[in-house]
Amino acid sequence: MSLPKKVNISLILESFQNLEKAYVDLKKNLSLPKEEFVNNKLLLDKVRVDFNLAFESAMRPCRHLSVVYDLKTTSKDCLVKLAQFIGMPEHEKLQSFVDFYFKYRDLKDQVSPEELYDFLRENLHLFKEYARHVIEYIKKSTGNYLLIDFDLLNEKAKYIKDSINKIEFVLSQGLEEFQKRPMYYDRVKYFYQVAYDSLFDICKHLAPKFGVKKFGDDCLSKLVEVGVIPEDYYMDILKMTQLKNKLISTWEVSPEELYQSLTQIKDKILPVLRSISSALQSLLKEKSKGV
Repeated sequence: MSLPKKVNISLILESFQNLEKAYVDLKKNLSLPKEEFVNNKLLLDKVRVDFNLAFESAMRPCRHLSVVYDLKTTSKDCLVKLAQFIGMPEHEKLQSFVDFYFKYRDLKDQVSPEELYDFLRENLHLFKEYARHVIEYIKKSTGNYLLIDFDLLNEKAKYIKDSINKIEFVLSQGLEEFQKRPMYYDRVKYFYQVAYDSLFDICKHLAPKFGVKKFGDDCLSKLVEVGVIPEDYYMDILKMTQLKNKLISTWEVSPEELYQSLTQIKDKILPVLRSISSALQSLLKEKSKGV
């Protein structure tokens, strides 16, 4: 007996983030007067790229969810069948959208810039409606109202713990032994990067759930600012990030410097992870009360 198929939350979120970027660019370009749009060759090329990205970003979750919900679909009816399944009111309108996309993509079947402009101006909103209904259906059907990918979090947490154990073993051999064995340097460098990147991936996934909308390499610092991670860890996080950036840049990090840095940092990583986990549990409890 096969296990029930699960919704891949990360795949859904990543796809719809790409869809949103393409949608915003398309909407901006379609706000131009029709004559200016039609006569701008570079703009038309940009719209073609964004239209392709938007459509494929809509299709990727559709293919995945067709498998999850056991829907028999093809590239030409997937959006319509999924939209109908989840109860989207305008699902039938998606068919003309799909038909137009395949006509536009086929270079043998010419679509004039005027036709492209008119069609997208009238139908672009369907991308947004489709994404909104898919997200709402997933939230209600799974009870995962924050759209948290627990499989991702557990996987990354395991990487962190395994990497720290390996780092601790190497460092336990002592500085003198560490300096004599290049293999030790390479191993802890690799495992530190795995640990840091995994912690950062957790941060990147959860930061929006904690209200952090804009972040880059400073994701972990942003979690300190909003109280998810205690302020006491701010300098430790800064050191973690600085070491990571040094290791992936052209900067030379001597064996002694790496050994000393990791000796100071390694015991701070798991407490930071636990702080994020604790804040997430509180958030989930709070959310469950409001549902």
